[in-house]
Amino acid sequence: MALALLSILGAIEALLMARLVARLLAARPDNPSIALLYQLTEPLVSILRALDYDQPPLGAALEFSTLVLLLIIPLLATLCWYGLTKRNQTNRSDV
Repeated sequence: MALALLSILGAIEALLMARLVARLLAARPDNPSIALLYQLTEPLVSILRALDYDQPPLGAALEFSTLVLLLIIPLLATLCWYGLTKRNQTNRSDV
């Protein structure tokens, strides 16, 4: 279970990194692969959209919302990993 959760969080992290690089390099949103990337990551980024209020909607930009998520997700993964391993250790000692 822990491995599956970490795999999902890793995939989300990779998608967010791709989005960050695409925005930094001013990737065209009418490209189908870039449009798919933006559609997949938009629900996550929209939570922190207020951080990007002064960013241009098109062109090269550093999305602070994506950058913050790239910092939060590894912390979340570490906490999940620690919690799941701690829970498994206490279950083994009970047996």
